[in-house]
Amino acid sequence: MAQPDNQAASQSGAGRHRRRQQRHAPAAPTAMPDYRQVFEATPTPYLLLTSEFTIAAVNEAYLRATATVREQIVGRNIFDVFPDNPNDPDANGVANLRASLMRVRQTGTADTMAVQKYDIPNPAIPGGFEQRHWSPVNVPVLDAQGELTHIIHRVEDVTTAVQARAHTVRMEAELLAQAQHVREGQQFADLFQQAPTFMAMLSGPEHRVELLNQGFMRLTGHRDVVGRSVAECFGGATGRAYVALLDEVYRSGRPLAASSALYAVQPVAGGDTEQRYIDFVFQPIRTPEGGVRGIFVEGVDVTDRVQANARRDALIRLTDALRDLRTPEEIAYAAARILGETLGVSRVGYGAFEQATGLLRFERDWTAPGVQSLAGTLDMGDFGTYVDDMKLGRTVIVDDAANDPRTLAAAEQLRAYAAIAFVNIPLTEHGRLTSILFVNSATPRAWSAEDCALMREVAERARTATERLASMLKLRESEAKFRTIADAMPQMVWSTLPDGYHDYYNQQWYDYTGVPDGSTDGAAWNDVFHPDDQARAWQAWRHSLATGDTYEIQYRLRHRSGEYRWVLGRALPIRDEAGRIVRWMGTCTDIHTQKLAEDALREAAQRKDEFLAMLAHELRNPLAPISTAAQLLRVRQADEKARTMASEIIVRQVRHMTALVDDLLDVSRVTRGLVELDMATLDLKQVINSAIEQALPLIEARRHALEVRTPPQRAQVRGDRTRLVQVIANVLNNAAKYTPPNGRIQLTLDVDDGHARVAVTDNGNGIAPALLPDIFDLFVQGERSPDRAQGGLGLGLALVRSLTALHGGSATADSAGEGQGSTFTITLPLAADDSACSDAAPQHVPGTARHHLHVMIVDDNIDGALSLAELLRAQGHRVSVAEDAEMALYEPALETVQAFILDIGLPGMDGYTLARHLRSRPAIAKALLIALTGYGQPADRVLSTAAGFDHHFVKPVDTQALAQVLDAYAGG
Repeated sequence: MAQPDNQAASQSGAGRHRRRQQRHAPAAPTAMPDYRQVFEATPTPYLLLTSEFTIAAVNEAYLRATATVREQIVGRNIFDVFPDNPNDPDANGVANLRASLMRVRQTGTADTMAVQKYDIPNPAIPGGFEQRHWSPVNVPVLDAQGELTHIIHRVEDVTTAVQARAHTVRMEAELLAQAQHVREGQQFADLFQQAPTFMAMLSGPEHRVELLNQGFMRLTGHRDVVGRSVAECFGGATGRAYVALLDEVYRSGRPLAASSALYAVQPVAGGDTEQRYIDFVFQPIRTPEGGVRGIFVEGVDVTDRVQANARRDALIRLTDALRDLRTPEEIAYAAARILGETLGVSRVGYGAFEQATGLLRFERDWTAPGVQSLAGTLDMGDFGTYVDDMKLGRTVIVDDAANDPRTLAAAEQLRAYAAIAFVNIPLTEHGRLTSILFVNSATPRAWSAEDCALMREVAERARTATERLASMLKLRESEAKFRTIADAMPQMVWSTLPDGYHDYYNQQWYDYTGVPDGSTDGAAWNDVFHPDDQARAWQAWRHSLATGDTYEIQYRLRHRSGEYRWVLGRALPIRDEAGRIVRWMGTCTDIHTQKLAEDALREAAQRKDEFLAMLAHELRNPLAPISTAAQLLRVRQADEKARTMASEIIVRQVRHMTALVDDLLDVSRVTRGLVELDMATLDLKQVINSAIEQALPLIEARRHALEVRTPPQRAQVRGDRTRLVQVIANVLNNAAKYTPPNGRIQLTLDVDDGHARVAVTDNGNGIAPALLPDIFDLFVQGERSPDRAQGGLGLGLALVRSLTALHGGSATADSAGEGQGSTFTITLPLAADDSACSDAAPQHVPGTARHHLHVMIVDDNIDGALSLAELLRAQGHRVSVAEDAEMALYEPALETVQAFILDIGLPGMDGYTLARHLRSRPAIAKALLIALTGYGQPADRVLSTAAGFDHHFVKPVDTQALAQVLDAYAGG
């Protein structure tokens, strides 16, 4: 089969060889044949496909073989034209052909396929397919470069050969099957007859019985009905319905089923018939040509299943019915009705039994149509000798009163009452017979265990529902009394189920809140709370539900007026004998007036504390420079310049303190912006210097690096000097407090657009976004932490804003967030250019100094270092100043230094390391080393001693003690 295609491939290769030769030799003069005519005349079906499997050309043989039209398939993908038969789940022609074409495209070689079952669309049948078998070969067409351009798809229709072979195989199989059928025929006949199901074979449109088994004969009353039609065998409505189903199967050729059909079955020939539920299947029997010639009938007895489902449904119906009943009589009748309808009996009743009299009392019983009611009172002794059994809790079952010795004497009376068979279910309480469920049958009946189990279940459910209803009635009576008492109380009273579901509020609740009745049941009560209190109230309530702890909380409740008023909510759990919570009882008490009074007292006390704190805060700032200046004045050797500077500091700070004391005596006047200002034209640079002077002790104590940037031009403003110093000093103090030790603080003065802007920037703790909008409010504070032990944002910034506003300026704060530092900006309007400045810097007169020791001060706080150097010079010492360890170590006169005063918190190399370096140099190893730091804990002193320091002083330094140390060293 593949040989022609190999030849074609060879010819194609030869063609390529010839084309290569033609580039070197002239074309042959002989005429070439018309290959299209050859292609069309070829009797073998061919397709020419592109590399993407699109049909490029087709010959007539292929069109005839596939019953297609050239114009309808050329230009389309082969798999769109010839898809798989959708009605054949095993069709794989498309997949196999695609795999072969892919192999040709990938390898460039021909591919011969095995015989394929590949059905083709049948144009005569819309959507239909015709079964075909093909022997395909796929050959590549390559260009001069060896690239694939087309694929020749050649097929041979081998359908006839395949079908002939299949027919031969079928004939052989049929011969074998006939032989097997002969052997198994008797076994099948035995199986057919002994099967427990109902089976029959019917023939023809009259559905004549051709064959039936023993099971099916139970339906015909064991009559021989072979050869008779179904219509003759079964009469009545059941037979007509049966025939209608068979007619539909015979007409349509489709199988049908009948579920749970009720039929009279005679288990034993000549015996009684029983009503049984049967599932039938009617399967058409076809001729070899496909026509229907008869019907196979099979039925299965499903009576047990149907009855089990009926009993289950009865219990479901009973559960649904008991949910809505409100009296014991309704419960008893509903149980009787459902049980009677399910079991198909004559009468069902449920009543209370009296031990003393033996009487059964019931107001209503359920009866089948035509059966009289026995409602009222029955003496159970009149119907047999079984009462004692019931008193012992034993169920009484009578299948036929005429054959049971316990009821033989009352058989006729029972027959008259349609109760010839019955079951009595006793219900006892604490060993005492209290009630009876009775079920009657008008005919003898063999009560099944399943029937009796259903009766017991219904009886128990009826009793439980009756007892629950009685308890509910008592509870309602108790609740009515409770509601009367609760409504009389002045408090709001509420109650919940054990899971916290609110199911009761007294009238006071509705009068107080003004909400409609029932609108706050369940969890809706939380909507009446103030939005800020809802989450807190929920959390407390859930905690109480989970632990059983007393619920007690204060929250704001929406009053009917719309106002939120403070109430005290309190609830206690009610437990049963086993300790389980069965209910929560709670109250709500209006404490709004009391709460406001408590808040007023608390606010008054808080304001008193805040006033004292503010007083201490504002008075502490000027004390540091005053203390230093006072110490300087006590030094005898101080020159005139030092004395003048100290005097000016004391005068300036005392004046500042006096003004502060006057204003702080009326703190409300300051915070409300009503303070009177002593306005003058001021040099803002001098104001900044005074503010730095106030803040410097704290900055030094925290070992911060302070950088001050001021422009060369004048910055004159109109204002109260004391207040503006206070404003800038507060901002500097704030930066010092909330920046960790060894931080950086930058003060920048800018003059632009008629305004002066003082910006203080730090790399400290920053401000949380939630706190930033309120940072200037009075007494607003951030969360305290060890590095913020100086205090919170409570007073200074509030004064900054109010005092700046009184000067016609503004105060703003900016921070990228916690840990990102912050910037506070004070903006003030500039004074007129011709305004005379009344804040000239004081003039200092230089003095002389006596030299006792050569002292070096190393401190990155240059202002602190210089002021201390001036004090030491006034005492007669020669002093050098270095801002860091590197500057100190490279001091040219380092080896002449006799005493070193070192700050510990130096940038880069700290004071401890610097001390070790100094001790390591022989020329100055014996020099006096003094630590001057803001750290004064015992552990800090241990560290300084270990580093080689002789003395440890805490800032601000005790100048007298320092002088004594230096004098002692110089005298030694």
